[in-house]
Amino acid sequence: HLINPDEKDDLLRHLGYHHPRTIVIPNGVRVSDFAHLPPAGTFRRAFSLPEEKKLVLFLSRLNRKKGLDLLLPAFKQYCDENLDALLIIAGPDDGYEAQVRAFVAEHALTDSIRLVGMLTGDIKRAALADADVFVLPSYSEGLSIAVLEAMAAGTPILVSDRVGFGDVLRQRQAAYTVELTVDSVRAGLAALLQSDYLREQLAANARRLVGEAYDIDVVAGRMLAEYSMIIRSKGNSGLPVTEPHKPGTQQPDPTIR
Repeated sequence: HLINPDEKDDLLRHLGYHHPRTIVIPNGVRVSDFAHLPPAGTFRRAFSLPEEKKLVLFLSRLNRKKGLDLLLPAFKQYCDENLDALLIIAGPDDGYEAQVRAFVAEHALTDSIRLVGMLTGDIKRAALADADVFVLPSYSEGLSIAVLEAMAAGTPILVSDRVGFGDVLRQRQAAYTVELTVDSVRAGLAALLQSDYLREQLAANARRLVGEAYDIDVVAGRMLAEYSMIIRSKGNSGLPVTEPHKPGTQQPDPTIR
């Protein structure tokens, strides 16, 4: 079981041939959890954020592999020419918080970049509701749950093509995908922040895609179908099919006849 096409390609390179018993089934999220978000402005009020600025939300571990070394200078360059945006960095430290704080201090960006720590539950959903752009320029991901949650919340997304399903996002026009360069991230931020229409289109496409392919019920259904097919195949092969163990029952001792 693989969670994205990149893993399938990696397996091919490792084995040297297409393994016949592989299936790509992605991670999933409960889309219904994001159907009714907290009222607009809830997150802004909780952190005393200015009403007039667009919010760019980074929501992940503070680790270099998440692309913070690209996002920070890219956002600084955007702010050098525009005063309409605020970058919110939300997530637990994973070895890179000191570098983030040093960058903010060195470039006098305390009014443009805020670190708010880890967000969970309703306040995380409030952040997604208030964000004008969700950004995650990762160097690599399996298949980002944070991106799926942003899609379900209807938050316009800017990501690298390394988030595990970048090709799908690009084909379905469900996110603005960027290369792993500062210039590409800066250009993506500018394109999204300066176009209400683009943000609305990407968000609508993303919501449609996550409901069709990444809702937990859809993903679980695919997994169940695969297991059912394996069980039927095992039965047709003439091999004994072991009944699943039921909780609270004693398994028979195979040595007793």
